[in-house]
Amino acid sequence: MNIATSAVRAEPHVEIGLLLQRHANAIVDRWCEVARDEQRAAQRAHHVVLRDELPAFLDAIGRALKASGQPDSAPQESAKEHGDQRWDNGWSLTELVRDYQLLRLVILDFLEENLGRPLYYREGMAVGVLIDDAIAASIGRYVAHRDDAMKRTEHERASALEDLSRRKDEFLAILGHELRNPLAPIRNSLTVLRKLVASDHPAVGTSLDVLDRQSQQLGRLVDDLLDLARIGRGEFELRKSHIDLRAPVEQALQMTDELIRSRGHKLHLSIPTIPLYLEADAQRVAQVAANLLTNAAKYTEPAGTIWLTVRSEADSAVIRVRDDGIGIASDMLTRVFELFARADQSQSTGREGLGIGLALVQRLVQQHGGTISATSEGLGRGSEFVVRLPKTIGTAAAEADQPAERLVITQVPVDKP
Repeated sequence: MNIATSAVRAEPHVEIGLLLQRHANAIVDRWCEVARDEQRAAQRAHHVVLRDELPAFLDAIGRALKASGQPDSAPQESAKEHGDQRWDNGWSLTELVRDYQLLRLVILDFLEENLGRPLYYREGMAVGVLIDDAIAASIGRYVAHRDDAMKRTEHERASALEDLSRRKDEFLAILGHELRNPLAPIRNSLTVLRKLVASDHPAVGTSLDVLDRQSQQLGRLVDDLLDLARIGRGEFELRKSHIDLRAPVEQALQMTDELIRSRGHKLHLSIPTIPLYLEADAQRVAQVAANLLTNAAKYTEPAGTIWLTVRSEADSAVIRVRDDGIGIASDMLTRVFELFARADQSQSTGREGLGIGLALVQRLVQQHGGTISATSEGLGRGSEFVVRLPKTIGTAAAEADQPAERLVITQVPVDKP
């Protein structure tokens, strides 16, 4: 048999309504005792302020039970206030619902005890419907508070992260400029020393070469820091033109030649024999390729192997840099392009960097509307980075073009500290 709750609410139950009104305080005392016994973890929440409000709630239920026709909304409004109080006093939603369930049991038990008989079916339904209405109203108010709190927390967190990112970009910009200032006189001094200091002694020439290489490396690091800061502040602009991808790749090879030679790596090159055109900033594309080659050289043991492949694939110009180096752990693959992300130092064999090179590469590729991905079969299994840049429509390079293969073998000692 289906019974409409609206009909149950409209039925008057004067006797039980009067009992609830007359004995509201006694019922609340009993409920408080039962709630404390069952929900010991919630004892902190059963404060006097809550007990003072509950008698008014029971009185409203009593009035609603006595009334004929559609009862007023006083119980629900009072329950909303309870939702406010419970949120303010740190109740969990589970504790809130359970306390109302216990209140229902206490009310039913009290009524049967004072009536000296079991409640009639319709009486029990009427009390249950009003308690359910109260639970819904109280939960609704509680959840509204919780949602507002979550929104405020998310907004505060987002604001804090935005502020942190802004301050980080400012720091990188300041740091980059502060590091760049002494670089120019250092480079100039090296040039003067080469002209004035006799280099017939091998140690002198070697030392000057080391100073030259390391100052160049420091200069590239500073430039990367400044680029990241500009991108973060939205001040970075590409200077795109119609270029042949092979040109910036060759430039990247020249930029990294000394590092690759110093580590004695074998470098396999696979580059198309015909142009591969795209609209891009040639200097930045060379920077992307150079950073990937530097990363491969740095994290591959001396006399290791690096593969650089350039080719056309569908609507993309693709640069692949693969190595047989230390590889990337699976948990690091998802973070490898994050700024300042660093591999476990125990696995980096003393070559851990600042974690800016790959972060910059990703941002430069994204600025070109391209994508970059990293793959590795695990530690000690090497890694591969794949850059895809949009080709110029109608470019001459085709899938069928066979790239020119060549092998560069180098055997130059690593710089000694």
